[in-house]
Amino acid sequence: MSGAERRVAVVLNPAKISDELTGLITDRAKQLGWAEPLWLETSEDDPGRGMAEQAVDERVDRVLAAGGDGTVRAVASGLAGSGVPLGIIPAGTANLLARNLGIPLTEPDAVEVALGSTTRSLDVVKITTDDNEPDRFAVMAGIGLDAAIMNSSDSSLKPLKDKAGSVAYVVAAAKELGRKPRAMRITVDDGPTLRRRAMLCLVGNVGAIQGQVELIPDAKPDDGLLDVVVASPTRFRHWLGILLRLLTRKGQPGDRVDQLVGKRVEVVMEEPDEYELDGDAMGSCQRLVAEIEPEALKVCVVAEAAD
Repeated sequence: MSGAERRVAVVLNPAKISDELTGLITDRAKQLGWAEPLWLETSEDDPGRGMAEQAVDERVDRVLAAGGDGTVRAVASGLAGSGVPLGIIPAGTANLLARNLGIPLTEPDAVEVALGSTTRSLDVVKITTDDNEPDRFAVMAGIGLDAAIMNSSDSSLKPLKDKAGSVAYVVAAAKELGRKPRAMRITVDDGPTLRRRAMLCLVGNVGAIQGQVELIPDAKPDDGLLDVVVASPTRFRHWLGILLRLLTRKGQPGDRVDQLVGKRVEVVMEEPDEYELDGDAMGSCQRLVAEIEPEALKVCVVAEAAD
């Protein structure tokens, strides 16, 4: 296919992007010989998955996701298995997938990468909660404390999050530290069931969050495996061990953290609890099943991150 025939679709969250972004993408696409972009705005009911599927149906050659983590996750879910590359224009508070892949966080540089020629194949994770329809994520899912923090930052602390960004997560964390642990059963592949009264359970495809903090240091986005972290602190010294674990990126004696690896994870709660996907609060569930889909997504990256 000649350069003049190539077409890019842009799925954008109008509340997140700058006024200059559409012109920036249009100009750069024209310089590179792409046709006029197809513009698709997200909505309250659909953060981007339906728009990504529409773009695939219209046989575009690339789809750009311009927005926060929710937009990127939804577009990635719609593109999984299609072979159409995803370009990321990060415009949220955390920008987790972009940070993990080394994608620039400024719009001009991100556009350059998103319309570039270097791609990398990533795993995605299919997730099913209770009897709901399957969804997908590319970063991590969490049940318990982290989901409660995300829920607080998205609801009662949303004005602070909109104004001060990551400060809202710190305030939300302080509010939620009094939560009691929840009874969980965690089964990875055909292994024995792990029974814990845990504060949180993370299922990760990548490991880093904001501030260069590695929640799951060994997680790789293209190894065909899920990394599971279960934290069950009950005393101050356990929390201290977890903090040291985050700082040193190594397990600490007595930190009451279990780390497991596999292709399928089932988490069953004694009672429903909050869960999140890629930093977005999703509601509550009692059973969560996550399954890896190896190399299901192509993402545009800087040349140094292609391998």
